[in-house]
Amino acid sequence: MRMSMLRITPLWLGAITIVACTSMSAVASAQIVPQVERPIAFDAAGRVTVLSPTIASRWNLKAPEWPLGSDWREARLFASENGAIVLVVQRVDGSVARYPYTTDDLATLRRVIDVALLAPQAVGDGARGTSGLVLSEPAGNVFVRNQTVLGLIAYGPATAAILSKSGAAAGGGYLLAAGASFFVAARTVRNKSVSRAQTILAFHGGTRGGLAGAAIAAIANADGGAAYGVPILAGALGGTIFGFRGARGMSDGEAASSGFVADLGVVTTLGVAGALGAFDDDTSYSSGPPPREKVALGGAIAAGIVGYLVGPRYARRAAYNVTAGDIDVLFTSAVLGALAVNAGIGDNASNRTRFAVTTAGVLAGAAIGDRLMVRGADRTSADGTQAQLGAVAGMLMGGGIALMVESGFRPAIALVATGGALGLALADGLIAPAPDAGPRRGVLPSGGASGSYASSRVSLSIVPAATTIALGMRGARTGRVATLPITERPTITNVPVMRIAF
Repeated sequence: MRMSMLRITPLWLGAITIVACTSMSAVASAQIVPQVERPIAFDAAGRVTVLSPTIASRWNLKAPEWPLGSDWREARLFASENGAIVLVVQRVDGSVARYPYTTDDLATLRRVIDVALLAPQAVGDGARGTSGLVLSEPAGNVFVRNQTVLGLIAYGPATAAILSKSGAAAGGGYLLAAGASFFVAARTVRNKSVSRAQTILAFHGGTRGGLAGAAIAAIANADGGAAYGVPILAGALGGTIFGFRGARGMSDGEAASSGFVADLGVVTTLGVAGALGAFDDDTSYSSGPPPREKVALGGAIAAGIVGYLVGPRYARRAAYNVTAGDIDVLFTSAVLGALAVNAGIGDNASNRTRFAVTTAGVLAGAAIGDRLMVRGADRTSADGTQAQLGAVAGMLMGGGIALMVESGFRPAIALVATGGALGLALADGLIAPAPDAGPRRGVLPSGGASGSYASSRVSLSIVPAATTIALGMRGARTGRVATLPITERPTITNVPVMRIAF
């Protein structure tokens, strides 16, 4: 019996060992310690936490410090508790890529970004948003929606006009063009990152390009649907492409400012031309508009193109922050100004007088909106849309009052304009937009930052000399700069110790 026990004991010991190891493995697997990573900033000051392709393009980030091309949407930096650093990138196809960074690699990347932040070309409006230094973010499906709308109101009608000799072909062409605009836009968003700035300016350029095409057809004495359809379709497509490419690297505010200044240039040119008699009735030209009207239309097209080119300067150089929502409010204020001044025009006033007064009202409304609303607050795009809806609601209420009291035409216009102004102000008050962040040029945050001073007109930023010296020592620790080609080495020429922006 004792021998039997001695023989059985090793078997039992083996079984007990196996069971114990299995249990310990299960306990160990149940107590896996997660690896915790915390987000860190891309710049030394700790303000840039997210990078987009627009920012990377504007700051000229490239290899070897920056491993990404253009097939990505968003990049963030994370640091783990053991000191490991990783660049986490969301690609356009939805996948996520991770790139390990050493401490020296991160220091080199930060020096590149700090140099870019100090460079004059990197300090435009909207280059800083709520997080401090955020350019236009990806627009996503908004771009697809806007292009689908363009298909319904521009591409489709122009295609139908081209095929207008056959009713069935015209209807089919409209439907095909409208539907194709959706799939082209969806494929564009699928293959690359499209910013909100590109969405804004592409839609604006598409609509205004279509109108410019119609004006060109009138100048050319177009006869027939196809003669109008071709320039309208070309203008809409060209304007969309021009806006999409031109807004690359822009902020939302710069893109909206570009479109607004273009509109202002067109309206002012047509208004001045009308005040000089360009649109007076002339029965001697029955086959098309008279030469002076053609000149006015051509001048308006040229003014619009110039407005697109110089428009971003308003947002970049203003002594206050200009956002896309601010531009929405500014546009609404200009329209209300045109309505308000027309309430004071007599019934017997000539067309020239009406053109002159209306143009003055548009400019005055824009100036008042800039002074009273844009300077004091920063509105998001949603804020601007809501403020516009408030203005429309106020105009409807003013028109309702005019109908109830059976007022004449001029009092009705006055009530509509007054209601719109009150609705705009009330809606903006309900929104309570964030206070204006000040000029977006300074290296240091305006207001409250040590060494910086900002007012409504002047921004003074002082860069510590130590920072400038440190930027000049880029790559001194790693020696990587010396291995780069001369064309790829970042420069720090003209890095100011003090900058004054007006």
